[in-house]
Amino acid sequence: MKTNPENKNKTQIYNLIILDKSGSMSSIAKAAISGFNETVGGIRSAQERFKDTQEHFVSLMLFCGCEKTMVYDKVPVNEVKELTSRDYRPCCNTPLFDAMGLSINALYKDIKDKEDATAAVTVITDGMENASREYSGAAIKALVERMKDEEGWNFAYIGTNQDVEAVSASLNIDNHIAFEDDDAGMKAAWEKERKAKMSMFGRMSMAAPCMAGMGAAERKLFRSKANRESRNYRELSEFQDRITPERITKLQPNEIFVFGSNLAGMHAGGAARLAVDRFGAIMGQGVGLQGQSYAIPTMQGGVDTIQPYVDDFLRFADCHPEMTFLVTRIGCGIAGFRPRDIAPLFAAATNLPNVHLPLDFWEQII
Repeated sequence: MKTNPENKNKTQIYNLIILDKSGSMSSIAKAAISGFNETVGGIRSAQERFKDTQEHFVSLMLFCGCEKTMVYDKVPVNEVKELTSRDYRPCCNTPLFDAMGLSINALYKDIKDKEDATAAVTVITDGMENASREYSGAAIKALVERMKDEEGWNFAYIGTNQDVEAVSASLNIDNHIAFEDDDAGMKAAWEKERKAKMSMFGRMSMAAPCMAGMGAAERKLFRSKANRESRNYRELSEFQDRITPERITKLQPNEIFVFGSNLAGMHAGGAARLAVDRFGAIMGQGVGLQGQSYAIPTMQGGVDTIQPYVDDFLRFADCHPEMTFLVTRIGCGIAGFRPRDIAPLFAAATNLPNVHLPLDFWEQII
């Protein structure tokens, strides 16, 4: 089985969601359904944003003691229909290990020979395993470890009514979220999952140039190492020392002032004027490093026109760890955008320790 030649430069990302529909999920069923649909919407956004480097597919395993059903099986994300209450009717008990073993092994069998494919697996459950017959906890732990180490897959565990950290560790899953067992808790967990996925896809897109000359085995090893060094779920408190000051009047020798510009480089007002007056920005230069400043164009159209310049900036920052980049509220002045429009473009910055962002950007990303 070979990758479509038209997509040979793209990573095929198979998003497998394993969602508990045991009877105890009844009280949060609506939140489970809406959260899944919103997560698919986030994957669609990633498909569009990273269309040059990624192609996304969705699989959904719903499981309870009565059945283990693949509602969607490697469906292109733009073809996934909304999940409804007709599809999701909680009942019975929780055969978690069987659901994981069956769906992970089936996906691996289908994509293992593809030239550039990987998987992001998310498990969501409100209770402990209590009904599996085909797979044990030890078998799932070994399976997850093998997929992480040999295939470079990414795993996450979202749970409630259990010691989530201990259970996820027992399954060799590093990324985990514990949520409150109510609609608000379920909704918050899905929202964190959506943001984390966008950050992860951003990291993968940034890594694409690094993997361009690698063979399939090298790419899997690279992803495995990257997954172990990165975390999906973060807390805002972790970024207190990476918040750009609201007012910057001077810089340390290694600091770079990142501001919003126009393509013509007419730095006439706001942060752009400050960049000219104090930090070496050059009139007529609308993009990139200039003195102790870095220009990101924000005045040429919609958010989609800003995205490539942000991606270039993040790659530049990744390649220059000796510099600290203080990103201002680019695009949120005369360009007319809001933090919720611009901040998601910087999602991949979570794992770039030399990139600082405004507080309201972090609040949108984390």
